[in-house]
Amino acid sequence: MFIRTTRRLATLVVSTATLAVASGAFAQVTLNEIRVDQPGLDLSEYVELKGTPGASLAGLTLLVIGDNDAAAAPAQNGTIEAVVALAGVIPSSGFFVVAEATFALGVADQVAILNFENPDDLTFLVVSDFVGADGADVDTNDDGTLDVFPWTAIIDSVALVQTHTPDGTTADFVYSTTHAGPDGSTSPSQTWKCANSANWTVGSADTTLASDSPGAANPTCGSTVALKISEVRIDQAGTDNDEYFEIQGPPGMSLAGYTYLVIGDNNVVGSVDLTGSIESVTPLDGAVIPADGYLLVAKLTMTIAIPDFIVVATAMNFENSDNVTHMLVANFTGVLNGDVDLDNNCAIDAGAPWSAIVDSIALTGLDTTCVYSSEIAGPDATFTTVHAFRCYPDGLVSVGAYDLFAGGDTPGFQNRACGLGPVLECGESITGLCTQAHANPYCADSVCCTLICSTQPLCCSVTWDAACAAAATASCNQTGSASCERATISFSEIRIDQTGTDTDEWVEFVGAPGASFAGLTMIVVGDSTAGVSGVIECVVNLTTAVMPADGHYAISELTFTQGIANIDSVLPGTNPLNFENSDNVTFMLVSDFTGTVDQDLDTNDDGIFNVTPWSAVIDTIALIKTTTLPPTGTEWYYGPNTIGPDVTFVPGHIWRCEATGCWNIGLFDIVAAHDDTPGVANAPCAVPCPGDYNANGIRDGADLATLLSAWGTPGGDIDGDANTSGSDLATLLSGWGACP
Repeated sequence: MFIRTTRRLATLVVSTATLAVASGAFAQVTLNEIRVDQPGLDLSEYVELKGTPGASLAGLTLLVIGDNDAAAAPAQNGTIEAVVALAGVIPSSGFFVVAEATFALGVADQVAILNFENPDDLTFLVVSDFVGADGADVDTNDDGTLDVFPWTAIIDSVALVQTHTPDGTTADFVYSTTHAGPDGSTSPSQTWKCANSANWTVGSADTTLASDSPGAANPTCGSTVALKISEVRIDQAGTDNDEYFEIQGPPGMSLAGYTYLVIGDNNVVGSVDLTGSIESVTPLDGAVIPADGYLLVAKLTMTIAIPDFIVVATAMNFENSDNVTHMLVANFTGVLNGDVDLDNNCAIDAGAPWSAIVDSIALTGLDTTCVYSSEIAGPDATFTTVHAFRCYPDGLVSVGAYDLFAGGDTPGFQNRACGLGPVLECGESITGLCTQAHANPYCADSVCCTLICSTQPLCCSVTWDAACAAAATASCNQTGSASCERATISFSEIRIDQTGTDTDEWVEFVGAPGASFAGLTMIVVGDSTAGVSGVIECVVNLTTAVMPADGHYAISELTFTQGIANIDSVLPGTNPLNFENSDNVTFMLVSDFTGTVDQDLDTNDDGIFNVTPWSAVIDTIALIKTTTLPPTGTEWYYGPNTIGPDVTFVPGHIWRCEATGCWNIGLFDIVAAHDDTPGVANAPCAVPCPGDYNANGIRDGADLATLLSAWGTPGGDIDGDANTSGSDLATLLSGWGACP
């Protein structure tokens, strides 16, 4: 953004001619399109003139009247800021573009220094026979009326305004009765005259959103130009009262003929076609883009803002646990539950029931449902994105916060700025460690953060102070509890032991289909033959792996017997995994590993790593045989996430619930019975003891954290209504303690 700070003052040669009316050939030249600003450097400022092909521009001058930044209000008014003597003729297209040498939106017919001030109240004029100078004052008594006229006639004019009523003090006077803007609370960055009327329309600040047409005909008012899905929320804690979507577009534009769709899986009972189904249909007939350019569409239940367009409850059936594609389409002729991807190839079929897809955004998680947009928001950690928005002014699709009150939602208003980064909430890595005090609210472990804030809400609204850190130290990551939080790529299932010879040792990872394992290594930390803790027992380099389409990647040894077709990588050699199964062991997924097998990471055996040959820890899970502290017949385990013991043994098999990510101890015997699912989705979690999510026989703080982290989703459902809510919380608390 350039803000003009100096003016070159010159003697104004005042014409005694009164303001003249344009006549002759000059009357055929009009202002048609203007850009004064864009994200970053203003390299593509321009003015477009419309006229009769072949008409000469000789004798015409483009002027911009603004303010004198060196003068105090109201003396700043009426200063000429830019002067461009026009040259050439209107080309055969009928459009003549004046731009700077850096112009990147087309080909300029005349190159000139423009240097437009922004944001500010500016008056653009085309005048004939100009005899003034840049920096001259043409409103000498600063009353909003021109006092001197260094031209013979004003051919055309338009004012870009920050407010509807510039008063000369808080907003500079303008000198045209034709106005463009305001654009929200500021002046337009870009504006154009409708091709089918004399009205001026505010375009987009973002040069990539197709509201510019320099050198070509402008759109007609009512076209799809610059219509964008600006913001979407599909979920929140508790009942989804505040689902909404926001459309950004030209003020006053009618959305008659437009429909908002959601494409996902088929939720019809018994259907086997699980992709390409129209899940939600919201017609927008009767909706009009308001003056600020942001149309908020929601139900009557909305509590955080007042909708511009209210729809019936059945019109916005937003699913919030799978990949979904939100679309704005024109001339929709389809039906709810219609299939637009009959061959399930993740591409919209020919002959889709609309004339055009105006805009689309896909909200994604870790499932494999197809998406139908190149604009992707997600996943949000291990969850489907519930809030997405286009950051201002670049329009980049961004993942918002799950927490409705974290400050990221701006329904009906200009969106969050691109440079502000993520909205702080539980689980954001930049918030800080839960066990350390920090100035901002929230902490990086979403499960621990949710648990602490359920009893100490100021930790998530004011600051994560020493009391919050102390509570986290005492209540989170206790022995016997395992975090349900999954990383982008995480451990999903592990078997280290079985009856007889251990032929079926294996590990499975879960993540987004197509995710690269580049730079990742799995290590297992246990002890040495001398009883030293923190020694690396196994190293598996995963850097060439890619997550398959089903989102589950399994590795095993050559001796594997449980269905080799489901294994994605069979490791060569004899006993390459070599999993110890009689001690505490810690499985770790790390990036940029530089260590070696048998390396001691805990050199003083105090339960804390002294050597960390990696750049980051992606995921961990420790399998516990005994919690007795070393050196009494045991060794240390490491990391916040633990599971076991299995009675008095280390678990031979562990697996994560597919929906919640919570760890379970599996069956030891793979011959008589087993619950192994190598290379495919894990089993759903059965909860025979309602609320005992980690199946350790006790309903305690770890289970409460799991329930709260799944709030508003099916992930923690106890009562069978497919939603984790207050009734589930009541069931958990009523059975608090040991399971019967």
